[in-house]
Parts: sequence; C-alpha cells; structure tokens
Amino acid sequence: MALKTVSELKDSVAGILSGLDLNNVANLNGALERGTRTLVQKADVPEASGIQNITLYSGVYNYACDERIFGTAINDIRPQGISRTLWDSTVKTNQEDFDRTKKYYTGGTQATFQYENGQPIIRIKAPFPKQAVLVDRMNEVGNWVASGNLTGLTQDNNTFYEAPSSLRFTLTGASTGEITETLDNALDLSSYEGVGVAFLALRLPNTNLTSITLKLGSDSTNYSYVTVTQGFLGQWISDDWFLVAFDFATGLDFNSPDWSNIDYVQVMFDTTATLTNVNVGGLFISQPSPAQILYQSAAIYLPDGSQTALNTITANTDQIILNDAAYTLLEYEGALAILQQTGGGDGDSMTIRIQKELEKLYEMYRGDNPSQELRLLGSYYEPRGFGGIRGR
Repeated sequence: MALKTVSELKDSVAGILSGLDLNNVANLNGALERGTRTLVQKADVPEASGIQNITLYSGVYNYACDERIFGTAINDIRPQGISRTLWDSTVKTNQEDFDRTKKYYTGGTQATFQYENGQPIIRIKAPFPKQAVLVDRMNEVGNWVASGNLTGLTQDNNTFYEAPSSLRFTLTGASTGEITETLDNALDLSSYEGVGVAFLALRLPNTNLTSITLKLGSDSTNYSYVTVTQGFLGQWISDDWFLVAFDFATGLDFNSPDWSNIDYVQVMFDTTATLTNVNVGGLFISQPSPAQILYQSAAIYLPDGSQTALNTITANTDQIILNDAAYTLLEYEGALAILQQTGGGDGDSMTIRIQKELEKLYEMYRGDNPSQELRLLGSYYEPRGFGGIRGR
C-alpha cells in the first residue's frame, strides 16, 4: 500500500472544501492533528495502534506512562510470551474504583490513568507478577536501630503508607544516617538474588536528599547493596508517599551474602540539609514481570526517514500510515476541523454536508473494524489482604 503524504492530504482536504486556499488557514497543521485525534476517538484504527513494553511488579500499582498512551484507548495489557491464563482478562476502571479495589480484585488485570505531581501515570494491578515478599512493614520500631545523623526514631500512628502506622525520624544536617534491623526470622530470598527489585515506601518533608542505599545481607559483614538518587517514578517528591526502587540486578556485594538466609537490613540516607519528620512505611521485594500495553493513538504521521510515527506533523513530506478507508475518514475530519476553525458553524451547509458524509463513512468503517477498546467497568469487592504481598 502506497502511503499518502501530508501534502496530498492537504490537497484532498482543499478539494472537499470547494477549493479553499489552505494557505490562508492559521495553524493548518494543528487543525489536521485535531481531526486526527477526533478520528481515533470515534473509531479503532489498527494502523494507529501501538505497543509499549512495561515491567510490572507485585505490590506496585503506579507506573510512568508514555504521553502517547496517557488517556488513550487501551486495547489490552498482556503478560510476556504465551503464559496468559484463560481468566486473565483486562478491564479499565475509573480512579476511585481502582483505588478501592486494587488489593482485592482477582478477576484479571485492571488499569486506570491519573496525573501524579504533574506526571502522567498508568495504574495497573495484574495477576501475573510473582508474589512479592514483605521484608518489613515498618510500622513499629521493634528491632530497628538508628545511627549517624538519624535521630528520633519512633512509631507514627497518624501518617502511614499501610495502616495502622509507619516509622518517623529526623535527619540532621548534610550527613548520613541509617536505620538497621536484624530480622527475627531470616528470609529465603535466593530466587531474588541478582534479579529482585526492592521497594521502600517513603515520605519526605522536603527534597534535601542526595541518595538512599539499601543493604540486604546474611549479616552486617556480608550483604548486597544498591544506591539510588531518585524515586521509582523519577525525582524525589515531598509531602506525599512514593516508592523508591532498588534493583539488585545492578547491586554490588560486600563479601559473600547468603540470599537464602537474609536477616540483615539497613537503609542509609545521604542528605544535603536537615529533613525533619521523614516517614518510611514498608519494605518489600519483587521480581520483574515483562508485559505489554496495547493502545490506540493518534500517532499516524511518519517523518521522512523515520521508523517512529508521531501524533504531530513535522513536514509536508510526512507519510500517513492509514489504509484507504481510514484515510478517507481523516480527509473529512480534517476538512471539518478546518471549517470549524475558519468560522463554519453547525448550521453551515458545507458543515452539514461533511457531517452527513462522515456518518455514512463511520458506519461502514466500524462494520469492518469493530472497537477493541476496553470499556470502563463497575465496582468489585474481595476480602481484605496486604496488597498481594506475602510476608510476616
């Protein structure tokens, strides 16, 4: 199939608009892009679908989302390979339903979108990641011991990641401080050695933090450690809970830790200035589970010499990756967007003609291309549990 170019699209749109001089249309490319977005909102266009690889973890619900995907129609979220089970269907929920049911829903995979501190996020609960192991709930002082510039370690019953409490402390000045624990019962984490990703729930009063180092070992002289300089979703944030990820695939060993007998845990903070009332609310370790998000997008414009389609026009030579039927819809949606932009109202005769033509074209197109989009589903309820995390 020979692909049309943006230049050819403009010529055909001008024809639909009875020879309108498009050179006089302000932000012409913007109008055509708006028509593109309208097209993919009204119909499933297979050529405009995409796949994003994503790594999921048990106990983790929030993932950074490519802006090409955020808010678009999700067609599916599927696990790697051919391991999908019969009952692993994917549903899209609203934010409130997802947040209430994320730890309890057992009917397959569920997803929703939200913004978090200005960042587009996709929230996913899937059944296929291997169950995480809880290292410590961090909801009581217990065996935790403070050292360095870390003082005032106490149980906080008012601020917590997982009810009923968390640990709170202060880090004074530009220095380092640690909390260290010897577990009552050693954990066999041998299947996580070299592949596991540990997650720490953290809440900061400000961002005067340089790095955090997590040590997991069989004793204080035999451990693996990872140092990070940002949270799982990006830069440090303040006044909200977030997860910090420690990928032990990139970890280093001090002497010879025995991952089948982990009972030594230390979290070390390196600060640039005082942090008063820092909270930690749980530490668990998961295994990465590769997955794919199938989505519908408006990325149909292929720049000359590129292999990646965009949702914006870069030049008249951009190719349009649509089949003939979808391209015809784009011609009319583009014409309608331009007409509306240049003053054509709903009662305008040309507007009415184009709208009627679009109705007929969409009816034929949808008959051959039924929607694959996941629709919003209702509420679910299951018995209580700790986020699918196995632990003490």
